Amino acid sequence: MNGKKSRNGNQLIVIENGQLSTYMLDDRLVWEVGRASKDNLPDIRLHSETVSRKHGKFQNIDGIWFYVDYYGKNGTVCRGKHVAAGVGGRSKPILLKNGDVFVFGGGETAVINYKTVWAMFVTHGSDERWRVADTKGDSLLTFTDGTVTVTKEKPDKGTVIDLDRGMAIYMGDITYLAGDITLI
Repeated sequence: MNGKKSRNGNQLIVIENGQLSTYMLDDRLVWEVGRASKDNLPDIRLHSETVSRKHGKFQNIDGIWFYVDYYGKNGTVCRGKHVAAGVGGRSKPILLKNGDVFVFGGGETAVINYKTVWAMFVTHGSDERWRVADTKGDSLLTFTDGTVTVTKEKPDKGTVIDLDRGMAIYMGDITYLAGDITLI
């Protein structure tokens, strides 16, 4: 990666139960999201009981990515707001922007815990493997990519530090790191 983020296309980073998965969205036009069952095998299979079997989908329309929610029982939060149906209960596709964060199955608020699923849409994913840092009990975190240093005091779960040469995702007891970013 030569110290820089790769520009290898649109990705969805998903964190569920401490496990991080990355989906290369440009590999297909539609990605169904939901909890798997014998009658339902979504493309992005989530395991949380708070996620509906048919929760929503990520869809590429003419080169532009959208998220369409199916309005399941426990809801979806995007950009900190509950995703609600449009006029007459119609679906309202959400035009995606780099850094859009989703919480699946957390009700009408962006509660991030072991029952919910956190996800982020990125347009400049990393080719590198994610590393895990133990941040249990840390209330002051300092990140650097060798050029820029960022300090966060008592960050919220789901806080993203996106620097030129790497990315960090703080999830409380653990923080995920990719690229040249380090926790000092």
